[in-house]
Amino acid sequence: MTRQFRKKVYFLIGLTISIVLVWFLFRNIDMRQLWVALQQANYWWFIPTIIIITFTMYQRAYRWSFMLAPIKDVKFSNLLAATCVGFMANNVLPLRMGEFVRAYSLASQDKGLTKSASLATIFVERMVFDLVALLVIFGGVLTFSTSLKDHIDEKTIFGIYISIAIAFVGLILMILLAVRPIRVGELLARYLFLLPDYTKEFIKEIVLRFSRGLEFLRDLKAVLSITVQTLFIWILMGVSNYFVFAAFDFDLPLDAAFVLLVVVSISILLPSSPGFVGVYHVGVVWSLNIYGVDRERALSCAIVLHVVQYLVITIMGFYFLKKEHLSLRKLEEEAVENTSS
Repeated sequence: MTRQFRKKVYFLIGLTISIVLVWFLFRNIDMRQLWVALQQANYWWFIPTIIIITFTMYQRAYRWSFMLAPIKDVKFSNLLAATCVGFMANNVLPLRMGEFVRAYSLASQDKGLTKSASLATIFVERMVFDLVALLVIFGGVLTFSTSLKDHIDEKTIFGIYISIAIAFVGLILMILLAVRPIRVGELLARYLFLLPDYTKEFIKEIVLRFSRGLEFLRDLKAVLSITVQTLFIWILMGVSNYFVFAAFDFDLPLDAAFVLLVVVSISILLPSSPGFVGVYHVGVVWSLNIYGVDRERALSCAIVLHVVQYLVITIMGFYFLKKEHLSLRKLEEEAVENTSS
């Protein structure tokens, strides 16, 4: 299977999912009411949202420095550029290739870092710390919000608490890999006894490379600092949603802003077209429908919020791409090659 063919397959999978979801969203919508909702919104309320989105990009880069500190002291400007370029790539490339682009962007700016180590820190950041923080926030909302409990059944609540527990187990496993990488590699090779010896050795090598990016997990102070910063980032993003509610004159409790944050953050993990078209909007509409917002107003909010976040992140990404003289095409090719191998 050639690289170009793989790229087309990835694009078509994501595009198909997005088209189906967009059709689902618009199939019973009153376009006149949708247009009225868009016209009546007070767009000045998006200014604080734009400021928060911009600030959190800087905060994400600062948090990343703590993860990379045991490997190398990386310039903040390089971390910020790689962060913005990676998030921008998620907006313009299919299937979240931006996570790979981010790692390769940093590695091309700082030759002292390997791509595997950068990818390891990004994996733990996105799939452990960010996920745990989101689930903890959602768990807190479920615990203290009576309005949300009235709209979600007990099975869903139980499932969320189970997800929180699984996320914490994932964090423990990552810490184990960071502390005992050789032992983990040996155990994997032992239980994969049907594989040939050269494959087992390759697995051990991959585990050791990956564990290099997890060294920060051995430092309790660093883990606590990253945890606090992660919660700070996501709480800010949740508050930014509340300003969006003000723009559309939604009379909703603060917990609705955090429900929207968590649901959308999880929904965009699904394959989609570049920019999370469809999956993002379904997450917003579903969240607002829980609180009784009608589909037309919920969809108008989803459209505008998506456009604002898309533009801010994409503009920042292309700015740093040009500033650091990076090639998006080259970064994309490396991402496709590694996601397909």
